[in-house]
This record gives sequence, structure tokens and C-alpha cells, in this order.
Amino acid sequence: MVSSKVNKLNVFVIFCVVFLFPKLGVSVITGEHGNRPIQDRGWLVGSVQVANLESRLGYWEGPPFGGGEYHFLYRCENTDDFNQALRIFAAIRARKLELVVRNGPEYSFWLKRDDEELSKAENRVDWVFTVWVPQNWDSLYNDHMSFFLSDHPNFRKPVAAPRIDLYIGEGAVVWEDVNIPKNLTVIDKRPSSISPEFAGNGLVRGKVFDMATGQPIAGAEIVLAVHEGQSKWKEVMHDKTNEQGLCQIEKIPPGYYEVRIRANGYVPRKQGTYNNKRPEYYQFEAGLTRPSYVKGIVTDIDGNPIEGAKLSATNVIGTDGFGYPCVGDTSATTDKQGRFEIRNLPVGLMNIRCRAESLYLKNSIFEQYQIPSDDIKLTMTGTGTIRGKVVDKDGKSPSGDVHIHVRPPGEQLGKWGGSARCKEDGSFEFTGVPPGEYLVGTDFGLLTKGDRTKAKLVSVEAGKTYEVQIVHVGH
Repeated sequence: MVSSKVNKLNVFVIFCVVFLFPKLGVSVITGEHGNRPIQDRGWLVGSVQVANLESRLGYWEGPPFGGGEYHFLYRCENTDDFNQALRIFAAIRARKLELVVRNGPEYSFWLKRDDEELSKAENRVDWVFTVWVPQNWDSLYNDHMSFFLSDHPNFRKPVAAPRIDLYIGEGAVVWEDVNIPKNLTVIDKRPSSISPEFAGNGLVRGKVFDMATGQPIAGAEIVLAVHEGQSKWKEVMHDKTNEQGLCQIEKIPPGYYEVRIRANGYVPRKQGTYNNKRPEYYQFEAGLTRPSYVKGIVTDIDGNPIEGAKLSATNVIGTDGFGYPCVGDTSATTDKQGRFEIRNLPVGLMNIRCRAESLYLKNSIFEQYQIPSDDIKLTMTGTGTIRGKVVDKDGKSPSGDVHIHVRPPGEQLGKWGGSARCKEDGSFEFTGVPPGEYLVGTDFGLLTKGDRTKAKLVSVEAGKTYEVQIVHVGH
């Protein structure tokens, strides 16, 4: 696992970006307010013309890990203004262009700044243009080495089509007067578009089938759960599929839900999240698989069994090649002989996370294991400790927040690293450090570019503690 255990320090996890997505580096949500022209960032031809429309209020880029997903926010004068924008959008050279119609009004988190109060009219957004940089999408979701985002609905999917989300309600656009170009695919998320009887409440429709046979599953249960804090979810609504594997849940109150599916004799799964803060129509098809298992043994580098190691199945993938997010316990603890068994897994593939105090898993975090398996062999090694103090050029404790970074030189993919905020006196400590060479420093260039010029190199052996003093590099 790409993380580190740091005693009594405020840890922020950032190395997972560098070590799992090395082509992209570190990214946070960024953007601008206003409509100052933006240069083409590698989008599909024609996208920049939409991005630079005068009605743009601002834009932001996400996701936090990887970037490349741009959201441009607009407010119209009237429906004619939007129709003109649609014509420009329709000129984008893409295999598919989507117009998603949603209930409004929409108020953007990006427009509201901490130091000012905006009225609803000032914060209102009529439509949003979303477009991806294809390279970022593929690095996040289609890199053959990475299964980190296997639970995400975009995993192993083609690059998302450029999309406009139009919000109907208290805005300037009248849906009945919108002129839709022929090459646009319209996706209406308003329950009232299905039937007037569904207006004002959420609506979920699903189809459940056997992944092995493709046949519908009758009696499968579709469940809506709400978050109750930490990792707790409360199931609040449910219904069962008919003989055709179809199910419908209606009159859903406003809220944010997790959609789950279960059936007798199958592994339950999470289908995804359902945002019904305003009445929304959510439709899906999902396959279930019969339960299976994995068995194996955990030993140290000398072949001695390790008792009490904690194991869990991660990045589980079904036989269809897509993620299969499991509901329920998919973990195990080794016995005195170092043996473990994880049950209630779908047939397919998985990664394994293995943890034990003062030990580190030597097997690659990218290694995939077949489900079912009877003879998985995992090896753990002892670890060391890196501790020390950060000082300024005069040898005193530096002022302000100072972060210390630890990373291996050279190739980062799949290797251990960590980052933490130092204590007020500049001290820090990293425990559970696997044997190997590490660069230690405060320069952010070390974290993002591997710049070792202002860092110290430490060679760690199992069972040893290393004391270092780091001169802080100001930014």
C-alpha cells in the first residue's frame, strides 16, 4: 500500500497519486472565475470554442487525482442564447455528444468564494459544459498497470463524450423552446420525463442478470442506503426484481444514496451512487456472480508463518472485466500456520492488501490473483524507522507549517513513500519503512519531480532507526 504510518503527525495522503499514476503527477482542483479566454488543453476539436463563450462564469478542473476533467459554468440571457451555444457545441468533432437535462436550479460551489456572499441569482448556473483531456482519462481509468479505480463507473470505459448539463427550473432556459441539433444524444434525468406521476420525487429503475449466463435474476433486491457517518450506511428503501429481472423504486425523497444489489446465491455488490438532491431519474443494468473464495499463506522472508496478519480483497474485478464493488466483509486474519481464507468473493480477479505490525508486504501491490485460488503465497519483510528534525539555514526550527517528504529515487510505480506535517519543533518520524533507499526533504520538487538536489539519501535496513537533519527549503 502506498502510504506510511507516522506517529502523532497530521498525515496527508498524496503519494498515491505519484506512485499509482506516474504519468500525471500531483493535481488538485484548480480553475478560474470569469470568462478570460482559456487555451486549448488537448480537448477534442471544437471544444475550446464552447469553453470561451462570453456567457461563461468560470471553470474548474478535476478530479483531484490526475486532473483533465474540465467543467465550464454558464448563465444564459434567454433560450435563444442557449440555442446558439448548442449549435457551437454540436460542431465538436466527437463520436458522441450528450445533452443531459436535469431538474434545477443549480448553484455552483465554485462561484461562491469564502470571502463574499452571493445571492442565489448571482450563484445560479444554467448549464455546464464538461470535457475531458483524453490522455488524462486513459491514464486514470485505462492504464493496464492500474486497478486502483476499478470501483469507479469510468473504469476501462472509453473517454467520456463531451457533455452539456442543462438545469431546468428558475433559470433562463425554457426546455420546450430548445432547438436540439440532430447529432446530439439527449438524456433526460427528470423523473417527470418518464411520466407526470413521477414528478417531484426520485425514480430508480434497474435490471439485474446473472453474469455467467446473461439470464435475468428474479427476486433480486435493489436497495437504497444513506450515509450515517464514517463507514456506516443505513438501508432505507428497497424493492425486488420481477421475472424479467426488472425493478423500480419511486417516490424517493431528496438525498444522496448508495445503490446496492443482492440476491440469494450471489455475491452482493454496490452498483454506484445516486444523487437525488433534486428529483433525478437513475437507470442501470448490473450483473451478479456466484460466490467464490481465495486461500493462501503469509510468511516472513525466511519462510516462517506469520500469525495475525490482516488481509483484505481490493480492486475486485468480475468476469466482465469491470469492477465488482462488494458489499460486506472481504477480509481475513491469518492463523498460527499463517493461513487465511477470504470468502464471498465474485469469480474474477483481485488485488490483496496485507498488514501486520512492523512488517511490509513484499509482493507487488499491482499483482492480481485469480478468484478462486487455493495457493496464494505472500511474503512480508521487517521495516525500519526514519526520524529527525527540520531546521532552517541558521539551525533553528522553521516557522509556519512545514511538510516532510519521503520517496524512493528513480521509478515510483508501486513503491512505498510518505508525506507528513512536522511538529512545531520541526521533528518528524516515519515508522514501517520497508528496506531500500529513500530521499528525504521538504522541497515540493522532490515530491512532484523527484528533484534530489535538496534532499538526503537514506538507506534503510529492517529493524534499524535512522536519524537525519533536514535543512528546510523555502517555497
